[in-house]
Amino acid sequence: MRFDYAYIVQHGAPGENGQLQGYLEMLGVPYSSCSSYVSTIAFDKFACKCYVRERISVKCAPDAFIRQGEDVDAFVSGPAASLSYPVFVKPTQGGSSFGVTKVGEPSALAEAIRFAFKECPMVLVEQGVNGRELTCAVYRNGEDVKALPIIEIITENEYFDYDAKYNGHSDEVCPAQVPDELRDLVQSTACDLYRCFGCKGVVRMDFISSDEGLYFLEVNTIPGMTSASLVPKMVRAAGLDITDFLSTIIDNS
Repeated sequence: MRFDYAYIVQHGAPGENGQLQGYLEMLGVPYSSCSSYVSTIAFDKFACKCYVRERISVKCAPDAFIRQGEDVDAFVSGPAASLSYPVFVKPTQGGSSFGVTKVGEPSALAEAIRFAFKECPMVLVEQGVNGRELTCAVYRNGEDVKALPIIEIITENEYFDYDAKYNGHSDEVCPAQVPDELRDLVQSTACDLYRCFGCKGVVRMDFISSDEGLYFLEVNTIPGMTSASLVPKMVRAAGLDITDFLSTIIDNS
């Protein structure tokens, strides 16, 4: 069977990590998302932050990286010792906050790292940043890179974990009630990141706004597109028709 076009909506592997994109590229089938190269970088939280740090002026939380098989206790007393607590322990690949733990003290870090290794052989320990969690989706329309209205995520839980994301334990304020200067900064930074990566389709950028400035968290190259997902809420807040919006994505990919 020969496909004329593929609109990719699958999260995780193989839809978000570059595998499906690479397969479609080999077949010569156009598709809706970022290239296999960009998808691979964006899917890995550590690689993504390294890429961003080298190319764009945006804050990233201090972190430390460990591979499975390395000495966890030596890592805790060595590279991770420079981080201030709380920290977030994250598998570098994956989504929906699987394997993520918020750790409040060094004595609990090793256990959280070993838990994260169950999801991925590479783990990122990231210093927590206090502030407002904001997210902004960006897309291309012709020569223009456009940002949708931003959303503030307010959760009842300690952080935006799986329970908060999928069991209704969070409020998603759209458009976010933030000062115009912060709104403009989030949108312009999201557009800069989109261009920096060479993104395609609709991509969502996550940030924390703290007293120290705006911190970049991650890129979501396959954002959720159900009626309850963040991007459709942004589309509606922008006064756009979702069918027309998806047609724009297809026409520009």
